[in-house]
Amino acid sequence: MPDLEPSRLFDPRTSVILIGSNRALLNWVAYALVRSYPGGYLWGHVRLDGEVYDEDDLLRKHIIPPERFISVEPNELKRDEFAGSVAVGGLARSEKDEEAIRQFSDFLRLPQQTQRLFSELPRKGPTPILVLSCAHRLAALYTVEAVSPTLRSIVELGGSTLQIWADAPTSARLAFEHVLHLKRDELRNWKEAVLSVEKGWPTGPLRTGAEVRLGELPLVTTVLDHGP
Repeated sequence: MPDLEPSRLFDPRTSVILIGSNRALLNWVAYALVRSYPGGYLWGHVRLDGEVYDEDDLLRKHIIPPERFISVEPNELKRDEFAGSVAVGGLARSEKDEEAIRQFSDFLRLPQQTQRLFSELPRKGPTPILVLSCAHRLAALYTVEAVSPTLRSIVELGGSTLQIWADAPTSARLAFEHVLHLKRDELRNWKEAVLSVEKGWPTGPLRTGAEVRLGELPLVTTVLDHGP
């Protein structure tokens, strides 16, 4: 089976969600998918107070370089609906470009932490993939209706995003352009874990409906053979 290429998975810009139950294995698979992307990656993690990483989690092993790692509390990633609504009300009377208004108001609705991050991204060349582990911890802060415009803003203004959902999936997953489920995800037997593709790419091993063992994906085995 042909290998995956990060440039094919994340360029042009797109949104991907990786869903499963084993947080440590999810993180390792996500890392394998982004580590060799030409534009690099930034790894955000939604932390809880007193959180202890699993023993084999790459976050505990400090695999992610410090300059690429951002740890935030859930409330730091809350949308600001009021700011976006005020912007729409103020601009609609004087601005005719509805698309520009929409982009600006969507940007203001993004969390301030995310706005600051976008301001620091490179202006030229490929932008880094924006990874977010434990994204399920934001579920209570985002209605299903808010997920789609948030993802659209991230992709338009920031870059491709890969979000890691270590909990039961919800209908919000369908707002992502690509949806992957990690099944039979025991870390000690990771080669038998299966990527099940609910919404995939037009070609390649991760087409819609495909089910692929991790042990058949060289991009993943290269990392995990030397990982946990």
